[in-house]
Amino acid sequence: MELRMLGEVAVREGTLPVYSAEVPTRQVLALLMAAADRAVPAYALADELWPQGLPDRAQDVLEHHIGRLRAVINAVSQAAGSERPGEQVLASVPGGYRLDTGGGSSDLRTFERLTGAGYRAMEAGDLHLAGRRLREALALWTGAPLSGVPHGPQLQAHAARLTRSWQRAVDRWIDAELRLGRWRELCVDLTQVLTRYCPDTLPYARLKADLDHRGQNRDVIRDYLRGRRETRTAPARPLPSLVPDRREPGRRAGRADLDAGALPRVPLGDLQSV
Repeated sequence: MELRMLGEVAVREGTLPVYSAEVPTRQVLALLMAAADRAVPAYALADELWPQGLPDRAQDVLEHHIGRLRAVINAVSQAAGSERPGEQVLASVPGGYRLDTGGGSSDLRTFERLTGAGYRAMEAGDLHLAGRRLREALALWTGAPLSGVPHGPQLQAHAARLTRSWQRAVDRWIDAELRLGRWRELCVDLTQVLTRYCPDTLPYARLKADLDHRGQNRDVIRDYLRGRRETRTAPARPLPSLVPDRREPGRRAGRADLDAGALPRVPLGDLQSV
C-alpha cells in the first residue's frame, strides 16, 4: 500500500487508487493514514467527523464509513492481486481501528527519515550531506498537507504538525546552504520548493514573493532570516484548544482535560466497542 499525505491525500494498492465518493469516509481514511500502522481511537474519528456534537446513531454511522472503506479496499485488493482482505488492512483494535500498510510506502515516513538524516548530518558537521537530504525531503511535498478532504479538528492538528515539520526542514536547509556559501543555488532551489508548497503566512509568503520579483538576490535570504528572528522573539500567543468540551455548551477543553483523557471518553465512550 502506498500512502501520500504531503499534498493531496492519495492511497494506492499496486497501481490502483483506494477512493470513496463519500466525503466523511475520505476524512476517516485520511485520519487513519496520518497514523498509519498505529491505532486510532474511535473517539478521535468521531471528533473529526462531528466536532460540534454526536448525531443520532453515531456509532452506526461511523461503522458505515469503516465498512465502506473495507469494501473499497477489498475490491481494489482483488483487482491488484493482493490476498489481504479489507478487514486485515483496516483492522479493528481495542477502542478503535488501525490502517495496516503491510510494510508499504509513505511519503510522510520518507520525509521523516530524510529530515532525520539531514539533522544528524548537520550535528556531525557534514553540511553537504545535510543539504542534500533536506532538499530531497522537501521535494516530496506537492501541496498543503492532507489536502483534498475537509479538515475537522483532528486533521487540522495533523496538518499543523506537518507544516511545522516542513518549516523546520526549510530553515535548517537554508542554514546548511548558506554556511556552504551556496546562496545563488539556494535562491533557485527555494523558488522551486515554494512553488510546490508555500504556507499562506508570513514569512514564507513574503519570501516567495521576494524570490519571484528579485530573483537571485542575497538580500532576499537575509530579509527572510531577519523576519524569522523577529518572529521567534515575538511574545507567543496562546493557542486555542483543538477539541471542544461538549460537557458544557460553549466551553472549550482545557489542557488538563485532554491530558486526563476524560473529555473525549465521557461523551464518546459508546463508540469504543468495536
